[in-house]
Amino acid sequence: MPDPPAPTDAAPTTRVARRRARTRERLLEATRALIGEKGVSGLRISEITERADVALGSFYNHFEAKDDVVAAVVGEALQELAASVAGDDLPEPHDDAVVVCTAIRRFVDLAYDDGELARLLVNLSTSDAVFAAAVQPFARRAVARGVAAGRFSVATPEVTVVWITGGALAVMRAIVDGRDLGPEAGRELAEQSLLALGVPAEDVRRIVEAGDAGGRA
Repeated sequence: MPDPPAPTDAAPTTRVARRRARTRERLLEATRALIGEKGVSGLRISEITERADVALGSFYNHFEAKDDVVAAVVGEALQELAASVAGDDLPEPHDDAVVVCTAIRRFVDLAYDDGELARLLVNLSTSDAVFAAAVQPFARRAVARGVAAGRFSVATPEVTVVWITGGALAVMRAIVDGRDLGPEAGRELAEQSLLALGVPAEDVRRIVEAGDAGGRA
């Protein structure tokens, strides 16, 4: 199983660590490019290292197998999306109920709008772990902020985070697998999740309706 994506604010502190980080990023860049050109099935480790201009043995300093580097590429893409909608640098003031609603809808909509990434994710043998490692830290902080502000009322925030993120992945998987959940899937999951977080029903309706312009309704 690959290492989870590094925190976005992490930076190597030694020359060796910086060189290692640069090599890893070159391998990831090469993998992203090759997946775009030929998909995962035709991907070869030797091609990745050749495209990255690193020795074949360097690959195994970072990844155990092809599936691991693919999982890392997917995980970083998911982490970037999570940071963009639920990161710590959101403008103030902001409503974490809106943040959660937006994040859920954006992730579910990946199954419609970025089918390639969604298929890569759900077909990984470690899809649940990759999704959790990339998304749950942001979800956990958003829920904690909402609880601290009195916006959310939950007895066990961690259980709620696992339920919400697991639900988003399950809906994405169902859409990729061809189940007809309709264009309202993200909207409905967002509504149910906000209610589970203790947001009053009237507020939930207002938040979800406000998000319809950016959703699939």
